[in-house]
Amino acid sequence: MSPSSVALTPSRPFEPLILLLATGGLVGAVFPVTKLAQAAGAAPLPWALSMMVGAAVILAALARAQGARLPLNGACLRYCAVSGFLSMALPNVAVFLAMPKLGAGLTSVVYTLPPILTLLLATAVGVERPDRRRVVGIGLGLLGALLIVGPRGSLPSPDLAGWMAVAFLAPASGAVGNVYRTRAWPPGVRPLALATGTMVSGAVWVAAMLAVSGGMGDVAGLALVPGLALLQILVLALTYVLYFRLQVVAGPVYLSQTGYVATAVGLGSGALAFGETYSPWVWGGAAVIALGVLLVSVGRKATA
Repeated sequence: MSPSSVALTPSRPFEPLILLLATGGLVGAVFPVTKLAQAAGAAPLPWALSMMVGAAVILAALARAQGARLPLNGACLRYCAVSGFLSMALPNVAVFLAMPKLGAGLTSVVYTLPPILTLLLATAVGVERPDRRRVVGIGLGLLGALLIVGPRGSLPSPDLAGWMAVAFLAPASGAVGNVYRTRAWPPGVRPLALATGTMVSGAVWVAAMLAVSGGMGDVAGLALVPGLALLQILVLALTYVLYFRLQVVAGPVYLSQTGYVATAVGLGSGALAFGETYSPWVWGGAAVIALGVLLVSVGRKATA
């Protein structure tokens, strides 16, 4: 690894695709679990804080068991602080604030945008040089997103435009975070160690937001959903173990496609579990997105 970027590590055939589907599926599971918790009375910021603290404990235990130590030097601490804000705190807070207004499925739609944003940023800073096939695949994903949010698949009410703008903070922040993690990856540090540091940092950022907003009293509401809180913690911990592995075997643009899978899961759960309805344009867009993922994934050579 160089100080300026993480070097891709060898991977087994189909490992990137399997990791992509598993990670995206887990991210998508966040939407229905969170919707259930909020419906039961859990407030957004305490919910985000609880899952990050719990996941940080699990990741720290795994890192210790595997000897994945995080050096407490300036580069690593800076990496975790920035990564925790961009990849954990800001995206999750934005999504959890918007979800009660938008619903699980519509909120998940914003996760179609990280791939195209990540591709643009990664190309601009020289992290990636995508070939034509990958560009077409990413473009299909963007087309699917446009079909979903276009005129015939637009928001149920114009009043939700502001909340949709809040939700869009998640993919924008996530895209910047994807590129930052690759560019600033401290040389020689294992993914699990950085995943732990990022999660701890995210929890600190959310705790600061909670303190500033005066919402510490809302933490008590978590007692209403202990089972859901535990499930969310386990999902998040597993997600980040796979997420950081995917980062080092596939790079930031490929990694960003987890948003496509998460959107499909979010739309499906919204329709099946909560009775949310979407126009044919939404389902058509989801199908185009799936095609884009396949085009970028199938036939991709394992890194060596």
